[in-house]
Amino acid sequence: MGDSDLFSRRSTCRLCDGAALTPVLRLTPTPPANAFVSEAALDEAQTRFPLELFFCRDCAHVQMLDVVDPRVLFRDYVYVSGTSPVFVRHFETYADDILAAYGPDEGALAVDIGSNDGTLLGFFKRHGLAVLGVDPARDIAARASAAGIETWPEFFDAAVARRIAGQRGAASVITANNVFAHADDLGGIVDGIRQLLDDRGVFAFEVSYLVDVFEKTLFDTIYHEHLSYHSVRPLVEFFTSHGMRLIDARRIDTHGGSLRGIACKAEAEYPAAPSVAEAIAEEARLGLHDADT
Repeated sequence: MGDSDLFSRRSTCRLCDGAALTPVLRLTPTPPANAFVSEAALDEAQTRFPLELFFCRDCAHVQMLDVVDPRVLFRDYVYVSGTSPVFVRHFETYADDILAAYGPDEGALAVDIGSNDGTLLGFFKRHGLAVLGVDPARDIAARASAAGIETWPEFFDAAVARRIAGQRGAASVITANNVFAHADDLGGIVDGIRQLLDDRGVFAFEVSYLVDVFEKTLFDTIYHEHLSYHSVRPLVEFFTSHGMRLIDARRIDTHGGSLRGIACKAEAEYPAAPSVAEAIAEEARLGLHDADT
């Protein structure tokens, strides 16, 4: 089983801090998904960690409570976005969508949390924005910086947000793609995002969507990197509690089915799109606000 120095178990919901948590799915404990070994080491036992999902009866968020040390999972990360032509096209369209909808000024700062090889930031840079990546995978961050996308090899938090603001000013666009489900302290990350955003700025994120996991039985997307299995209703309450608003929630087809959310500061004047209420209604129809489902 897992080395207790390498993982911990939280006792409260990652989004609302409630303690009314019910186990809803238990899979066999496994090593981390990307912990590949050489042929010579095939007979050696690997450290295994629990794979169990819990449902919060207070806010309906689905999540893992067992947290593997992120340094184990991400410091020597191997996945690189730019090797997938499909994902390169996806990020190009994604950047175009954000720029068309929210129109940051030329020269405005775009920050990508978990920026990987800088593929998305490259498209923002092409449109005249200043860019900065933050990613803890040291080798990938170094290669991105060498290729012209400045990338800090760190985990994003409020302290990093303050340093960015001090050195580069406020950000008009902050993105986090397929990483907003990977962090344990989502509250701290969103507090940092709010600090770093300018008053008209937007935070865009993409995550695996619980609706797709449920409808398509995507059990193979349940692994240690994915701490949260997001749905819209819990996210609305979560952002509100951190001085922000979720203003758009659209389904996209990456990773078997994902959710793209857009959030802004609570006082920003952006109206909420109908997609937010429509998503919550669909989740309720499917019974996703009920642990029995």
